[in-house]
Amino acid sequence: MTFFVGHTGAVRLRRGSLENTDLPISVTASDVNSTLNRLYFNGSEDNLITGDQLFVSTEDSRGLAFFSSSAWPGSEQVQPFLRAYVNVNALGGVRFYDKFVDAVNNNRDNELALSTNFAGTIDATVVVRDSRYNTLGSITSYDINTDRGAIETTSLSDKFRQQHSAGLISGNGSIECLFNYQAIADEEVPLFLLQTIQRLDVGSELSMILSLTASQGETSSFSASENEVFYEVQAVITRAGVTVRSDALVACSIDFLTTGEFKVKIGIPNEYILKEDFDLIETEENQETGLGFLLQEVVD
Repeated sequence: MTFFVGHTGAVRLRRGSLENTDLPISVTASDVNSTLNRLYFNGSEDNLITGDQLFVSTEDSRGLAFFSSSAWPGSEQVQPFLRAYVNVNALGGVRFYDKFVDAVNNNRDNELALSTNFAGTIDATVVVRDSRYNTLGSITSYDINTDRGAIETTSLSDKFRQQHSAGLISGNGSIECLFNYQAIADEEVPLFLLQTIQRLDVGSELSMILSLTASQGETSSFSASENEVFYEVQAVITRAGVTVRSDALVACSIDFLTTGEFKVKIGIPNEYILKEDFDLIETEENQETGLGFLLQEVVD
């Protein structure tokens, strides 16, 4: 008989939710800081977090003219949509990158260039919609609980209490981790969970993989062939706290509730390719290293 100890577990996060919340923005040339290469717009400070992947789109005939055409490799024209990771400063200034690791580490060598060569206002829409999972670092423990509501069906003539067994299922849990705000490669940091609960307009929902037997240890890629046992949940952060003591490391505690369906699964967690119509296509390779193949059938 095989037993597992806690170090085989892992938590992976995918920012945003499958039900996207739009954040409308209006951009003028004065909102673009060409020196810092940052874009400022209403709601960025309250809703965006460094490392978020944004889908920016517009119906303006000029396209996203506040970006340079170099933001679209292989294209000499400005396009009406863009998908990029962001680095957000203390004032809500947004800098755009192609890769998560560049955004969280603010690697200016790989930033996407902005432009002020447009007149008037460009109305656009911003959506936080990530396509990949990142491993959450510095975790000490987590727990997840499944509850099933019992519906009483006792009638006046019954001698014993009767219960309907097919009540609604709900889930909740918590994550304990050591505080850290410095990103290592493409690893998520606990600071992100503390910031997520403070999103005002787009909400504090995210996707999580809670692995009991992580086949690849502390990695965010799911390309290994070995199966693992995991919970796949959509969750909303309901409480985030920090404990600071003089005789211990600074620690974080996060509580969450599941939203919608969640199950215990055995296999390889799927990532997604994002389409323009917001449908999802599954892929088994990390997008950071290039797209793999599409899952055309279920493989047992």
